Amino acid sequence: MLVADTLVVIGLATASLGTIQETGGVQERTYWLRNDGQETVMLQQGYTSCECTTIEFDRYAQVQPGDSTLVTLRFNPQGRGGEFNVTGTVVYGTDRKRVKLAMTGNSILSEETLMRRYPIAVSDNLRLSTDRFDLGIMHPGETKERSVVVLHRDENDRTETLSITYTPDAKAPRGLQHIPYTVTTTEQGKERQLTITLDVMIK
Repeated sequence: MLVADTLVVIGLATASLGTIQETGGVQERTYWLRNDGQETVMLQQGYTSCECTTIEFDRYAQVQPGDSTLVTLRFNPQGRGGEFNVTGTVVYGTDRKRVKLAMTGNSILSEETLMRRYPIAVSDNLRLSTDRFDLGIMHPGETKERSVVVLHRDENDRTETLSITYTPDAKAPRGLQHIPYTVTTTEQGKERQLTITLDVMIK
């Protein structure tokens, strides 16, 4: 049986960028796709997994059997910290087949971005994304959920997400309330309690 209408990646479909800096600028990798089928295929369109990634190729190019075509992926790490796995997909052929390409790695946020993202200093080691939430109007029995992110400066800037769930009961005082809510984390191996204020209008 003849194999028709098939593009394959020459080499690795996933490029590992290793550890990069947020301020290091746009990262670019190129990939070659070869037509291993028996028919000419046309590149139809491309799309990516996020706005931080773009894909570039010769759209509507006709790739002959045995020929190759170049695809470029670009990833902008600005404002994106931690591990990433971004993808770009090329749609091709009359039956709109797809071939997926990827870039992976770990992005280190700049000090400026970290201070902006975690503005609340609890100690030299801990910073919070916020220490206050406006829950708006709530009625007894109603539940709202939020989350606060803790930045551990002494643990390679590890982040930890702590869940907050609040449900006023029937005995809760009415009107505008400023409710202290305790979450627990660790600091240098010891348990540390942090207080988050919930602003809520109980009806």
